[in-house]
Amino acid sequence: MTELPAGDPHEVIHLGDVAAVVVPLAEYRQLRHEARRARLIEQTDAEEAAALAEYRAQQAVSPVKTVPQAEVRRRFGLAAR
Repeated sequence: MTELPAGDPHEVIHLGDVAAVVVPLAEYRQLRHEARRARLIEQTDAEEAAALAEYRAQQAVSPVKTVPQAEVRRRFGLAAR
C-alpha cells in the first residue's frame, strides 16, 4: 500500500522500491512505546503460562504444601496483619 486514506495528514515518501510514511517524532515515540508495552505484556503472559505449567506438573507428581500467610509472616519475623 503506497497511498494513504483520504484526509490522512501523513506524507508518503519512496526510497527505491520501499514506501515509507513520515510521522511527527512524538507520534513515532508513542508508537514505539506502545509496541514495547505490547512486547512486555506478551513476555509476562508467556512467563505466567510457563510458571502455571510448571506448578501443574509439580502438582501432578506430588501436591505442593502450602503455608498460611500468618505463619510465613511469623517465620520471617514480620508484623502480623
